[in-house]
Amino acid sequence: MVHLWGSRTREDTEMSKSALGGNATGDIAVVIGGEQLDFNLVYLGCQMAKGARRKVHLVHVIEVPRALPLKAVLTQESERADKLLNAAMQIAERVGSDAIAEIVQARDAGPAIVDEARDHNCSLILIGFVRSESRGPNDLGKTVPYVLANAPCRVWLVQDPPPHPTTT
Repeated sequence: MVHLWGSRTREDTEMSKSALGGNATGDIAVVIGGEQLDFNLVYLGCQMAKGARRKVHLVHVIEVPRALPLKAVLTQESERADKLLNAAMQIAERVGSDAIAEIVQARDAGPAIVDEARDHNCSLILIGFVRSESRGPNDLGKTVPYVLANAPCRVWLVQDPPPHPTTT
């Protein structure tokens, strides 16, 4: 391949910056919920952040039931979050991206994601959604619509189809 204008590095940098939105200077937040799709988004976010010389904030939200105090220790959820974020950090290391993993406990995931993006001056939020057979085709739950309506930056929503039932 021959590049007649500029270098490949400059092309990658420009593509990453345009994905963040013109003159955006913020970082990228990737929401980790536990689906396989999330790890594709981590890879994508890390590639874009590396090209734009930005950080990636890997965010996992533990929703705390209202019956418990917000600072309650939820052992199973914390262990699951730790495993998910360790796997995401391994992807970031392989890509060579500067990443920060965060576990946030909140009553609702949507406001927590928006607050994290605002606190870290993010230019882009990557969030995945896997459709479910049990929900209607237009039911995005409560988190995705909240993030789309209230995010202070661009939001890329990537939706996967429902998993195919296994035949036995």
